[in-house]
Amino acid sequence: MSQSIAHALACVAALVGSAASVPGAAAVAGPAATVSVLTYNVHGLPWPVAEDRSASLSAIAAQLRAMRSAGRQPGIVAVQEAFVPDAKAIGAAAGYRYVAFGAPAGAAASPETSGDRRFVAAGSMRYGEGVGKHVGSGLAIFSDYPILAVRRISYPVCAGYDCLANKGAMAALIAIPGVAGPVTVVDTHLNSNGATGVSEPRALYAYMRQIDVLSDFVGSLSRTGGTMFVAGDFNVGNDIQRRAYFAQHMFGGTPTLTAGSLQCRTSPTCRVTQPADIALSTHRAKDWLMYRPANAVIVRPTSLSAPFGHSGRNAMLSDHVGIMIDYQLIGSAHRQAPSALLASR
Repeated sequence: MSQSIAHALACVAALVGSAASVPGAAAVAGPAATVSVLTYNVHGLPWPVAEDRSASLSAIAAQLRAMRSAGRQPGIVAVQEAFVPDAKAIGAAAGYRYVAFGAPAGAAASPETSGDRRFVAAGSMRYGEGVGKHVGSGLAIFSDYPILAVRRISYPVCAGYDCLANKGAMAALIAIPGVAGPVTVVDTHLNSNGATGVSEPRALYAYMRQIDVLSDFVGSLSRTGGTMFVAGDFNVGNDIQRRAYFAQHMFGGTPTLTAGSLQCRTSPTCRVTQPADIALSTHRAKDWLMYRPANAVIVRPTSLSAPFGHSGRNAMLSDHVGIMIDYQLIGSAHRQAPSALLASR
């Protein structure tokens, strides 16, 4: 193993290990509230990129609706690849009163740096680069709680077939009963690797630049001072460079995030169900649930589950596992005005 690869692995191990710590452990205890967050890439791609997905997407909505009837539905759902109408309709069909979507196709951002501009100029139309955005971000947030404000960004660069979608991030300011101030929920979908059709170094450049922009976005949102939940398809995978860059900027950046799913798997007080599907999702390292507590607030994951994994017939409704965390929020926070989220970064 080369020295550079060994160093990258050491960085990842150290940073992921630090993610299991609990920021805000010294916070003053106070009233407790609970909230559950689900992240799910529903594979809502249009034909002919994917086969007809209408039956599976309707089944996802039906399962969420059944969970609601049983009182087990996630209070907040962060969705990726909600490109087609059946995917966008999941929230309303499942009974969520509040729905917000990410940026449309026409809202793409311009390259920000000279390196970005050179990168874009070298793109290949053969692999979907430079031909325009055919669909929007595919992001959606469904909530049982009032969405007070929404902010959206588009990533300035992309690689390969991923450029056909306007990938980016969105943030929703959400008022949760029992929580003194609104929480911020971030949803994102980052550039893939092998599925792009372009070289790995080119896909990696786009991925790193998207991480840079996302990190700045999360940092700007942290100034609202409320608790933050970050979810999405981060397309980390098993690539060493992606893992190192992701860990450095998400777990070691400003603000520092905690990986709730990793923390739960190592905590004796956090219950894990569907362990086989949780292990599969962890190994793939694509779908992540992270958080950052507000000042004077303790955030504790109390359960981790995979409500959208393998069924009794060993089939899945998507090519991703949908994972959910139940969080307990203890303490209080200063109430921020919804307009704080809309400030430019």
